[in-house]
Parts: sequence; C-alpha cells; structure tokens
Amino acid sequence: MPSLPARAPSALLLWAGSLLFVACSTGRAETPPASTTSTGVGASTGTSVASSSSSSSGAGGSGGTAPIEPAFESIPWEEGGEAGYGVAFKDAHNPRGENVFIGYAGYNITRAGACAWATELYKAVLRDKGVRYVYCVQGPADPLYSQYEIGNTKIGARLITQVGPKTKFALVLAHSSGSFVAHELFYQLTTESDPQGVTQGKIVYFNLDGGAGGLDQPIVQRLRKAYFVAAHDGVTVSPNYDGMAAAGQTYAAAGGFYDLDAAGSGCAVMAKWCVHMTLINTHPHDLANPSAADYTDFNGRPVARAFLDAKADEAGIVP
Repeated sequence: MPSLPARAPSALLLWAGSLLFVACSTGRAETPPASTTSTGVGASTGTSVASSSSSSSGAGGSGGTAPIEPAFESIPWEEGGEAGYGVAFKDAHNPRGENVFIGYAGYNITRAGACAWATELYKAVLRDKGVRYVYCVQGPADPLYSQYEIGNTKIGARLITQVGPKTKFALVLAHSSGSFVAHELFYQLTTESDPQGVTQGKIVYFNLDGGAGGLDQPIVQRLRKAYFVAAHDGVTVSPNYDGMAAAGQTYAAAGGFYDLDAAGSGCAVMAKWCVHMTLINTHPHDLANPSAADYTDFNGRPVARAFLDAKADEAGIVP
C-alpha cells in the first residue's frame, strides 16, 4: 500500500480567530478528539438521527418506484453514528439524477455550519444538477487536521454503494483546511476503500483556497477533474492564492487553476481573509476578517457558485 502523501511542509495559511498557522499533519485517528467539546445545534456528538427518507439504495429504493420529491429542508440529516464523526448525510430523493455532493468546511466551522452551506448550494445549483445524495462535513478539530478525526471511511463505504451507472458525477468542494480532509478521502478511495474502482473518473473536485498537501499524481489522476480555486478583488488576493496557482500548474492536466473575481464582495483593502470567504459567500459578513456566519447566513448574500458555473460543462456537472 502506498504511503499517505506528505502534507508537510505546506505554505497553506489557515485562520483561527486572529491567529495564523502553517499547515502540516501526519497520522490519523477518525475518532472524536479528546480535547474537543461539542455543544449546541449541529455539534458532533456521534449520535445518529436517521430518517426514514434516507436511503442509499438508488432511485425509488427497493420498491423501484420514484418517490415524490420532498422539500430538502424537511428531510432530517443523518448525523454521526453510521454517517461518521463530523459528518451529516441526507438522501434528497431528487428525481433529476443520482449524483453526489460532499462539502468539506474549513477549520472552526461546525457541522451545522457545513450543512447550512450545503443546503444553500443545493437550493441554488445542486438540485438542478441532479444531485440526490448530499454530505456535509464539519471543519477539522485543528487547522492542521493532525488528529484525522473525521469519519471519511464511512463516507467512502457509503459512497461506493451510491455511485453507479446513473451517476453522472460526484462533486466534492473543500474550503481552506477542509481540503486536507477531502484529500484523506481521496487517498482512502485510491488505496483501500474502492478496490473495484467504482468512483474512478466520477469525482469532480474544487479545492477552495486550501492546500495541496495529501495529493499526488496517482490520486489526482483517479479523479475526473481537479480545480484549484483562489480569489481576488482587484486589489487583494486570498491568502492561499499562490499555493492554488502552483497546484493548478502541477495538476494542469486535471483541470488546473481558477481565479475567482470577487471584486463585488465589498471586502476592505488588503483584507485577505475576507477575500478567503468569498469562496463560500459572495458578500462576506466581516469585511476585514473571516466569519463563521458566511457559512450560515445567505440572506442577500448569494452562495458562491461562479467557479461551478464556469466549469460545469467541462467537468460534466450535468443532471
């Protein structure tokens, strides 16, 4: 079995309040970190909130009859437990397709925040693209993802039962340090979780101002497309702009670099962390610093999707 591609050293800068970190990590655990206390709505308690409408058996379930499409928000998220630590899942019963979405949030973002982002993306674009199976994943417990606590093995095990001939794509978006968590999933699928190659050539990946640690050519070649996205507002660039440009050059054949124009975001001059959040929310709440509200409040602040629209045809993101 190949060794996990090294994540250190990395030039990725991640945020925690007003502190910056240089990202590097090794090892894995996939259990709740002992130092993490999770409380409140969306906390990762490891409990399972299973819904009778959640299924991974294909359109119509075992009966073969397509279900009536319910309102997305009316379907409970399956959280923790069989979904995996830090993960929530729901079957939207979307009659338009059998496609998959996985959204990995950045450090300091709760599972509830990640799911609010996924919900907004579903309403804005994913529903019309035929996405049925939706996963949202909280940010890692530390910006280095050094504890490997997120339940990626359970995502992978479920994913290979959902991807099939009717699946046009499995879309993965990972913001900031959430990119490290996504790369762990790709590594697992490449080395152990998907020996039959069910997901090979199906995954379209957008790395949203994150890092490239944990990727290598065999992993990226297994994906259908890999895009490395940074943002600029005409004056200031996002903090991981250079790293995304470099990764885009390294993996140009897979998709390469995409430079998001965030000129209308309202970010203050030289507010790179505000620009960082334009990959999630087109009008960030804090015009100088990152804010977790950008994952949860999209009232008058449309969810970021320009990079998806730009690459949808090229990547085969179709119903």
